[in-house]
Amino acid sequence: MRRLAILVLLSIAACAPSPSPKSAAGLVPLGPCPQSSWKPEASPPTASAKTSMVLLAVGEWARFGRQVVTYSTTAPPRTEQLGVKERDAPERIADYWRAVDKPGRSGLTDIPWSAAFISWDIASAGVPRSLFCPSQTHTIYVERMVTRARQPGAIFIPHPPADRAPQVGDLICASRNASGAALDNLNRGAGHCDIVVEIRPREAHAIGGNVGDSVTRSVFPLDGDGFLSPISARPVFTVIENRLP
Repeated sequence: MRRLAILVLLSIAACAPSPSPKSAAGLVPLGPCPQSSWKPEASPPTASAKTSMVLLAVGEWARFGRQVVTYSTTAPPRTEQLGVKERDAPERIADYWRAVDKPGRSGLTDIPWSAAFISWDIASAGVPRSLFCPSQTHTIYVERMVTRARQPGAIFIPHPPADRAPQVGDLICASRNASGAALDNLNRGAGHCDIVVEIRPREAHAIGGNVGDSVTRSVFPLDGDGFLSPISARPVFTVIENRLP
């Protein structure tokens, strides 16, 4: 009788649905990049995808009034010039949202759009989805970059900030809202990335969306060796090397 009961229990267990596969962080794996019908509004400005990324970012920064925020290791962030706010350019922000297949959103929907901006920029520069998968969440496209970096032909390579001095075309990514996002803890929490557009002595200039409700040029301090200096206002967890030509 006991043997029969064990067989019944084994049979029930065999018929039970299998749990979804989990990643190392306890999250369901992302899988392939979803297909999209969205197309960039214009051809890339140059034959170089990396240069196009930079030029597109600078162009959008100019469109939004050239807002600048300067970060320091010893003082709070300082806004040096105010730009056009999201509610004054809702349709342009709607263009960014369409790049991540969210056509119903705009600058009036009060949803963070910085990842949509980065996705719009990289896709508009001509980078195919096989090399970069647009997303409305920074830490999700970074997670895909980490996975893709293990394969041949990867062009976005995430590094710890201490291992990579930022260069023009790279991405600087930080956790946000105390999410704890890190390269060894890709928890799909809140984050933010900017595209490096210029390197000056002791400064990295990078452009991102939804910084102070605008497309903003952020100025980050560098140490004497060209590496990012830690700043509490923007806890950077990775510098993403851009190997695009």
